[in-house]
Amino acid sequence: MKRFTKISFITGSVLVAYGYLCRILNIYFFWDSKIIGWFFLFLALAGLFFSLYKSQKSQGKKTAWVKIGIGFLLFGLIISPIVIFILKRSDAYQAAIEYLKIDTEIKNTVGNIRGFGLIPTGQIESSTNYGENSGDAVFNITIRGDKKYKDVIVSLKKTPETMWTIVSLE
Repeated sequence: MKRFTKISFITGSVLVAYGYLCRILNIYFFWDSKIIGWFFLFLALAGLFFSLYKSQKSQGKKTAWVKIGIGFLLFGLIISPIVIFILKRSDAYQAAIEYLKIDTEIKNTVGNIRGFGLIPTGQIESSTNYGENSGDAVFNITIRGDKKYKDVIVSLKKTPETMWTIVSLE
């Protein structure tokens, strides 16, 4: 295993472990470490696949499956920042953020909202039928308040007659 792969694996493992521990122990610092750690672990896995490819190639063995694995990992590593950018710019995400800013239950729990996590996760399903949009969306968002931090799951729905509205908040 190459040095880069080892460093990526150790960094990713530490960040993921810290991300989970800070939630369990109520440490309100760097909650985004969990998602960043998973990115490093995928980077380490890609490094492991590259090492495997070189090893198999030097031994004269077939490398097709290793190449396919490398392709999938690189595709995921390249596409994920694009998807995050699209999620953060979507109308559904903006509606979720605006709702969270004014929700009294959230404010009572976390205090005044200072911000949101750097990397939201989730999905948006949208369809257009005869020029009318509808869809569903679910986001996992970290809320940073002055009392505490909290991870929430926000589900939204859009019909042709309505804008994005909150269906549930967990």
